[in-house]
Amino acid sequence: MTKQPLIKIVKGKKYYLKMNYAQRVQHLILMSTFILLILTGFPLKFYYYPWAESLMSFFGGPEVTAVIHRICGVTMVALFFYHWYYLFKNLFKYYILPAKKKKAFSISGMLKFIYYSPMFPRIKDLKDVKDFLKYVFFISDEKPKHERFHWREKFDYWAVFWGIPLLGLTGAILWFETYATKIMPGWAVNVSFIAHSDEALLAAAVILIWHMYNAHVNYDKFPMSPLFLTGYLPEEIMKHEYYLEWERLEKMAEQNPDIVFDVDSYKQRKKEELEKQFDVNMEAVDELSDDNSSDTNSRG
Repeated sequence: MTKQPLIKIVKGKKYYLKMNYAQRVQHLILMSTFILLILTGFPLKFYYYPWAESLMSFFGGPEVTAVIHRICGVTMVALFFYHWYYLFKNLFKYYILPAKKKKAFSISGMLKFIYYSPMFPRIKDLKDVKDFLKYVFFISDEKPKHERFHWREKFDYWAVFWGIPLLGLTGAILWFETYATKIMPGWAVNVSFIAHSDEALLAAAVILIWHMYNAHVNYDKFPMSPLFLTGYLPEEIMKHEYYLEWERLEKMAEQNPDIVFDVDSYKQRKKEELEKQFDVNMEAVDELSDDNSSDTNSRG
């Protein structure tokens, strides 16, 4: 199959698609560069601690550590711009092009399409936050029902849109401070250092505490969510955290069974086809053997 099915069945258990291949690749690049930026940036920030010297020695010394840090920073900024391209490409593919073909394109329609995109913050998210607070403070017994992405994931996602530009701009000023001071006052370098350092520390704290807990360490996903690797979540997690998305996909499956891919049946069918092909090949070999035997006897 060239496309990932929305629902797949493995060993009798349902899994639901939440992140496609392109999104997982982008997440992998972001995750890898982020981890390396922490490992190479914090030793430079906290160089006066013994662990910082050991970590820099592991990477090959302060000079090599700085080079790795800059390569990862450039890669992350490049990914940021690529993601903007990815968003506009999807907007063109799924709204602008179809709407123009039907001669139904409008700015209001495009804004509505963006507003109802899975990751765009909506009024419902504010209601979900209120319902969540009511639930954790025992005011209500009912948890909020989420769609494909809930408000905590949207917070993680949109934080990148101000974090990366800030880190990228201040990082460039610190990297080329000699040129930067030719077009801006010297105190701008000091401000950039503080902003770059503190924003990096804030981002690391948010990811390592907030994101890691919600995505992996939470009791229903511990020790790790398979989402960032496979793109799928098992049915119990979908019903527990993304009930509205689970309900939507189930209704789609009722109307169009083709969106469901039974991996077990597919493997069994392929196995039967291979066995059948093997039997056909063996029959051909037997026939060829019989023909050769008959030819040998006639010559004899």
